[in-house]
Amino acid sequence: MSTPRINHNSYLTEAHRTMAVHSADVSRQIGMLSSGLRINRSSDDPASLALADGINSEVRAIVEGTRNIQQTFSLIQVADGSLNEISAMVNRMRALAMQGATSSYNDSDRLNINSEFNELRSEIDRIASATTYNGRQLLTGGNNKLDSGSTALAAAAETGLTNVLVRDAEAGTYTFVDEPGDGFLTLGDGVHTQTVSIAGDLGEDGLLGQGEFHKVRFERLGVEITLTGENVRGAPGNYTDGVLQGQTLIVEQDSDLTFQVGPSETSNDVSRVAIRDMRGTGPTLGLGDLSIVTRVDAQGALNKLSEAVDKVTAERNRLGAFQNRLQLSIATSESVVERMVDTEAKIREVDVARAASHMARSQILSQAATSIAGQSDADIDRILTLLR
Repeated sequence: MSTPRINHNSYLTEAHRTMAVHSADVSRQIGMLSSGLRINRSSDDPASLALADGINSEVRAIVEGTRNIQQTFSLIQVADGSLNEISAMVNRMRALAMQGATSSYNDSDRLNINSEFNELRSEIDRIASATTYNGRQLLTGGNNKLDSGSTALAAAAETGLTNVLVRDAEAGTYTFVDEPGDGFLTLGDGVHTQTVSIAGDLGEDGLLGQGEFHKVRFERLGVEITLTGENVRGAPGNYTDGVLQGQTLIVEQDSDLTFQVGPSETSNDVSRVAIRDMRGTGPTLGLGDLSIVTRVDAQGALNKLSEAVDKVTAERNRLGAFQNRLQLSIATSESVVERMVDTEAKIREVDVARAASHMARSQILSQAATSIAGQSDADIDRILTLLR
């Protein structure tokens, strides 16, 4: 039997410590049950918290990728709708060529047929140019852009060049010819060249008027530039006759449509598709020089039109296959998300039955410790009896 002590009661101290442990455990189990989470703070389980947060981050990225794919469907459907109309018009052009290729029609009839033929070709060009999604043209071979190495734009403070549009230009390097005093501005890429008169826009000193700006269109090249005079708001400089001599515009073709469907930059998480130039006068269909004003011309156009029909059909099939591929990607992503969310829940959420039984155990032990703490005061009572 241990000797009673006045200053220290080891039994009571141990009872208090045990009560504190069980009370803290009860508090933790109540927090878990009330929140439904096993991990409410990083100290609860640092390793599991890191794992759950990592899974949650991946799930959010996959869900956003799925949303991107669904928006891609809308884009492709816009392109496919226009291609359907283009296909119908190319087939109509082939039917007109077949009419013109037979001797049943005379040259006067063929002129009338050719009039509709030309209108259909122009409408194909219009539809292809007007088919856009969120400002991006879909059926013109991509949205071209200027390379940062374009000297005419880099030196805009000296050239006075602003608002350069190259959407319809072919990829390549275009060089200006700007002889002082001749009133002409020439632009070419080594294959095609166009000269535009700007004499009417310039003063005798070779400058534009104060606060004036003038658009110069090189329509055959698909390039449009704006020349600015002095004191034009937002302009980096002003144009002087001859200042563009030897300056260049470098056009890059951005034909690929890129869709981020996953959380990384790898090929598995990035899908790309290129939609070809489907204008009637473009390089893919090549209908720009066709005519059916004579029987020989109409017969010669038939093969070209048959090829054009096949190309439009092939483009639609390719886009349809890409869309089906993305549909499978959505199904896969949804399955992965379902399992990853389930895994995160198992890591992060509380087992209610276990937590409830653990809390009941801790409450019982806490109550027992409280009762024992009262009995631990017996030593003090015995000492007080001796002192009397």
